[in-house]
Amino acid sequence: MSLWLPLSLSFLLLAIPVFLRPGAAPAPEFRGLLFLFWYLNNAYCAVVHRLRTERAPLPETGPAILISNHTCNIDNFLLQVGCGRKLGFMISRDYYDVPAFRPFCKLVDCIPVDSSGKNTGATRAALRALKEGRVLPIFPEGRMLPKSGLEFGEARPGVAFIAMKARVPVVPAYIRGTPPSNVLWRSFFTPSHARVLYGDPIDPSEFPEPEGHEAERRALAEITDRLMGAIRALRDRAELEEGRSGS
Repeated sequence: MSLWLPLSLSFLLLAIPVFLRPGAAPAPEFRGLLFLFWYLNNAYCAVVHRLRTERAPLPETGPAILISNHTCNIDNFLLQVGCGRKLGFMISRDYYDVPAFRPFCKLVDCIPVDSSGKNTGATRAALRALKEGRVLPIFPEGRMLPKSGLEFGEARPGVAFIAMKARVPVVPAYIRGTPPSNVLWRSFFTPSHARVLYGDPIDPSEFPEPEGHEAERRALAEITDRLMGAIRALRDRAELEEGRSGS
């Protein structure tokens, strides 16, 4: 066998993430094993899901919340490509406690969420992560809706509560074109043409500062509508752009 074949294959593998433009360059926190995971994730998203992504307008340092619709099990991998910052997601404890996944979840600072609905500890951990200057990704719908981003589920008030308390910038994202499945292995291995769009950061000064239980309830509903409206606006932009291009 010619020496040029393995050399060419090696070069192709190394060059794969370059084709993911405009994917974000990794922040300094991606060192050692984390950098390897960042590289492999870019390659995976480029080859299997032919990802087209914008760059997330996240701050280079300091806290921020990243919100997105939730289409399938690969959403977190797709979002990471456009984000130079490390994303430690809030994930179900059912996944977090799987022995094969737990070391990776700890490496990227994921926050486990109990399926019981009693997540006071997870909320405290999320606020603590923001206080430490991290980026906190959250899916406001709280569950997957495997419709390739064409439909949204009802948003839960948890993300609005965290945004109201933390008062940090909130960056909206929209995912479409993913495998229409909530089965883990199908999401990972079904080829797709995924796309991720990002909107301008939402200034926390837009969020009301309620006084009293009833005022807080109204404020949470208002913030939830504001956040989901930003994601819907990105869906409308994607559909308009794709309609113009005929794709």
